[in-house]
This record gives sequence, C-alpha cells and structure tokens, in this order.
Amino acid sequence: MYIANTGLFVKDLEGARKFFEDYFGAKVAFSYNEPENQYYSYIMDVGTGARLELMTKPEIVDEKKEPNRTGFAHLSIRVDSREKLNEVIAKFHAANYKIFYEPATTGGREVRAVTFEDNVLEVSCEEGQ
Repeated sequence: MYIANTGLFVKDLEGARKFFEDYFGAKVAFSYNEPENQYYSYIMDVGTGARLELMTKPEIVDEKKEPNRTGFAHLSIRVDSREKLNEVIAKFHAANYKIFYEPATTGGREVRAVTFEDNVLEVSCEEGQ
C-alpha cells in the first residue's frame, strides 16, 4: 500500500501550478477536468513518490487557515541538495512568505513556511547535505 496522491483545493489553479513548477520543478503529468461541474485539476509529478493533485471549482470556500489547526498540517517536500533548499528559502523570502523556521536559525536541514493561499509547506534536504 502507498499514497498515490494528495489533493489540494486552490482558488488560483494556474498560480498553484506555476508555484510548484517554479519552486520545485514539478511537471503536469495529466489534467482531469469536468467542465459540466466546473471542476479542473492538474496532477503534478514532484520527483518520485506520490503525486500532487491541484484542484479548483467555483464553490470552494477559501476561509482563513490557521497553521495550528485540525486536518492536514502541511505538505512536506524533500529536495535533492542543500543548494536547492537554499534556493527555495531565498524564493520564500523574496515572496515575503511567513517563515516559521529555517536552517539559518535552527542549524537544521528544513524550512517551514506559510506559502501561496496560506498553505504550509515543509521543505527539507537529505541528511548530510
């Protein structure tokens, strides 16, 4: 058994697709659309493992999301190197995302930030890098 994908509803489907492409090199594996229901999605490959399904439809509710809430707390992405992690952190800073912690302050190998549409991402690199 394994997790095949994780679905994430977003208001800005194209913006979310671009975010994951720009920050993590994700690629659209395929899209699944139901025009009659105004449901649109991209199934994204983000390296190996489970895929990320970005979804939208007009009736989704976009209420304020508190980082400490019930439900899924974050999406965690492992990058290939410390250099890539530093690149992601620099992009988070440039976008003025709220950063909870990062290697510069913790000495670790991970950053946790509130990103597009208030979704929390953890990004880490392999131990020893």
